[in-house]
Amino acid sequence: MKKYVILHPTGRISRLVIKHLLADPQFSDVELELLTQRPELLADLAKGDRIKLTEGAATDLDKILAVTKDADLVFLGKVDDKKFTVISKNLVKASQENGFDRVIELSLAGLYYEIPGEFGTWVDEWVGSGRFLPAREAAHRLEEADLDYTLIRMPALTDWLDVKYSLTGRYDEFVGTSVSRASVADLVLKIMADPSQYSQASVGISQPETAGYVRPVY
Repeated sequence: MKKYVILHPTGRISRLVIKHLLADPQFSDVELELLTQRPELLADLAKGDRIKLTEGAATDLDKILAVTKDADLVFLGKVDDKKFTVISKNLVKASQENGFDRVIELSLAGLYYEIPGEFGTWVDEWVGSGRFLPAREAAHRLEEADLDYTLIRMPALTDWLDVKYSLTGRYDEFVGTSVSRASVADLVLKIMADPSQYSQASVGISQPETAGYVRPVY
């Protein structure tokens, strides 16, 4: 059996990922360990024989070390945009001690100033340096570590049910203003199914129809 660890499993993208991991036969050989400060919110999942719930915070290094032991892959289902980027720091430390190296982490579109024009200016002001600076530091931690990481840079998120998206590379101009959580979850699942995809890469994700707009489309 493979072991996938999900940090921040109560988030909406994480929940979509967990639902598909449990339902899709191609992941029948995957066991999940979920680290959360609110295990009661995932009580409906606790009955599954392929799920282990661990109470604790991803900012707690001891907890990260415990849940990532024997892990094959770790998914951080939130943007590490808090001062000092403790979660990403802990992931790098845990990977060194526990021997895993496949990490998927969510991040922000605009991380590399890759959004042109009026929308790029708006994003800089909307997100603000208070989130962008630590998010850039978190990305740098992964990029500089000996990790097989994938950063997924997201614009404004929607609850659209359709899965439809295009990707841009680390040095490409970002295209689009919005993307559905379902699309982000789909990309995460594709990487989980084939971890060689988007290895040591930072990819931007957006819905193609939102290209050309100067504000998010919901």
